Amino acid sequence: MSREAKILIGVLVVVVGGMIGLFALANSGSDGPAPKGSKTVVRADSHKTGSGSVQLVEFGDYECPACGAAYPTIKQIMKDYDGKVTLYFRNFPLVQIHKNAMMGAEAAESAGAQGKYWEMHDALYDNQKEWGELNSSDAETKVLGYAKGIGLDSDKMKSDIDSEKYKQVIQQDMADGNALGIDSTPTIYVNGVKTQDYQYSTLRDAINAALKK
Repeated sequence: MSREAKILIGVLVVVVGGMIGLFALANSGSDGPAPKGSKTVVRADSHKTGSGSVQLVEFGDYECPACGAAYPTIKQIMKDYDGKVTLYFRNFPLVQIHKNAMMGAEAAESAGAQGKYWEMHDALYDNQKEWGELNSSDAETKVLGYAKGIGLDSDKMKSDIDSEKYKQVIQQDMADGNALGIDSTPTIYVNGVKTQDYQYSTLRDAINAALKK
């Protein structure tokens, strides 16, 4: 084999090896493997408020108008059943149709790390019409303003949102929701049983039935 042929083969080996390495790196991702879902309505680390024996679990999207409509109803339920119901919120951002939903979920998770998950949860729904339909940059600015207003470190939240720090936490909720067959928000469960809708009377009846068991 000529010297030129050996050089050419060496160059080809290096080029092909480099391409394989780049392909593997591009497909490995920095987020790690995608979470696997299970038919788990609630997990041990799910965000919760209240101390009642009845579990009310909402799979929700902070930008979703229907979730925004359900929000005051669920707040009223928690007031009327104080000490009887524990509310859990699980992320299910409908990213295909709500461009700011993932950002909202990231903001709530970041607030949770600062000890104010439910305060941010409420701020996002109370002001949903203000930020939900804005372009991504303006929506984030609005959300960071709400965070500052409730005493959170907005710079830390911005860093968390921009780096997608809690993406896998959110994706775990989404994976569980997909495994459960959820395709719309809000989807609500009372003691593991899916409710037909989020009307006050529906939730009331489901909770009363659960309390009697």
